[in-house]
Amino acid sequence: MSWTVRYTSEGKFVPERLDILTGDEVIFVNESDFPVWPASNIHPTHEILPSFDPLGVIQPGESWSYTFNENGFWRYHNHIAPSEVGVVVSTGGPETELEPLNMAIEDFQFDLPPPGLGGERLMDDPDALERFVIGYGPGAAVAELKSVEVSTGRDCHNAAHEVGHIAYENFGAAAFVLAGHDCHAGALHGTIESLFSERGTAKLSEDVAVICSTAENSFFVHQCMHGVGHGLMAWTTYEIHEALEFCDLMSTVVNQRSCYSGVFMENGIGGLSGLMGHTTEFLDESDLHFPCNVVGDRYVADCYFYQTSNMFDFGADAEAVASSCNEAPVESQWSCFQSMGRDVGSIFRNDPSEAVSACRFSDTITNRSNCFMGAALSRFTEPENAGFSVELCSLVDAEEGAVVANSCWEAVLRDARHILPTAEDKRSFCESIPIETRREDCYSEVVA
Repeated sequence: MSWTVRYTSEGKFVPERLDILTGDEVIFVNESDFPVWPASNIHPTHEILPSFDPLGVIQPGESWSYTFNENGFWRYHNHIAPSEVGVVVSTGGPETELEPLNMAIEDFQFDLPPPGLGGERLMDDPDALERFVIGYGPGAAVAELKSVEVSTGRDCHNAAHEVGHIAYENFGAAAFVLAGHDCHAGALHGTIESLFSERGTAKLSEDVAVICSTAENSFFVHQCMHGVGHGLMAWTTYEIHEALEFCDLMSTVVNQRSCYSGVFMENGIGGLSGLMGHTTEFLDESDLHFPCNVVGDRYVADCYFYQTSNMFDFGADAEAVASSCNEAPVESQWSCFQSMGRDVGSIFRNDPSEAVSACRFSDTITNRSNCFMGAALSRFTEPENAGFSVELCSLVDAEEGAVVANSCWEAVLRDARHILPTAEDKRSFCESIPIETRREDCYSEVVA
């Protein structure tokens, strides 16, 4: 059977959602005065269903047809104007027998890349990029691509998609942990593209529910689920409510919330960048609380945990951001101030004292404490940044007192157990703490 989707002069695919039987043909007819290029998500690489791509434009008055031979939920967009979107849902065909996902995550360790090995070559040579990802890890590859973007102005998002494909092929679900967020989360997008391309989307709910379920520890589970949230947001073309509903398929509340965090972070970094092509409708410079004030109650606190990044991007200073957090629902203020702390920790990455000063705009001891904690953890995702956290918590101890500093130290010591890879690293970390009582706590909680 054949179906027709019309592309209109208003820049819309009509119908926007088309339900068909697997094996049916869909004819895309261009009724507008402009060329159109319908192609599978995720923009710009089209890798979820790569055959769903005419590989060029459909001129006004012309058409292109595609037969959907697999069950699935196939999102697409206009490659020329990626905010113009549609979806074809194909059902009724024979179900493909899939082996259960094997999503065990190992504690991968990679060597540091030697100076001069990366550079623009990673943008231009796919074989060199693959060797780099396998040898030095997806995170290092994305960081290197980001440095090329900064130095040359070349957009690194597309190359980061390829990092995600390589990472998924070689490391499986660990790619969601290892990829990193640079280059506008392109590697995370590529990872979920590879997952869906390999397994289709007919069993999307089941696959999403088991992703990361066997990760080695809580830290890696969170990182994995967070990456899934990024990918789901991009795959749903920044339909935040739908992406959050997919996160609800996760097996525990903790995992759901980790997934929400990726959705809300992606809403900001993808929606604000303009580089993704897809644009979010869930940011508003005139309303610093949006979208936290339109999502369901269960999502509000997690929304505020990333909302201050949007506030800073819109030009608000630390005082204005703190004021907005004070206006947030009382039960969500803790997450808003932790978010503010994370942001000021990044802004003042070379000066912990400035981060501490920025957090003092928080209006209560509890809110300041949450801000300090967020700042201390802002860079402590890699062992080499541990010194920033130690210096910041020590400043809070000295200037605000032990009670205010307690949550700062508790959070840093908790993460140190997971982030520092060896017993020697843990001992060295503890020895770097200048306050004797905190150093003793470190030995008992991190080294023991």
